[in-house]
Amino acid sequence: MSTGIIYTRYPLPPASASTFRANRIRLDKPAEVAEADSIIRAYIRAYHAIVPKSTLEEEEAEEREWHAIISQPHVQQALRRMAAEARQQYYAGETEEGGFAVE
Repeated sequence: MSTGIIYTRYPLPPASASTFRANRIRLDKPAEVAEADSIIRAYIRAYHAIVPKSTLEEEEAEEREWHAIISQPHVQQALRRMAAEARQQYYAGETEEGGFAVE
């Protein structure tokens, strides 16, 4: 595993934070991964506390259903065609920023 450098912030009272970089510590690659993992786990715990488990199971079933739909060859071909049309319209200046509209 290669060693990288990452910085993280931690709060300091104003008296301790005398310079711009005073509230940063240097982490190596394993510490970076551990920090990211702890953030993700905290987010997941918070999400599970808000969303009931049955809803999560329903979401996972729905995600599997969508995956089954979009992995069909004719659906992928249609999505590629639509993406190509969207790119052509974008490069031709025929699109406007701001979302969808029905004319």
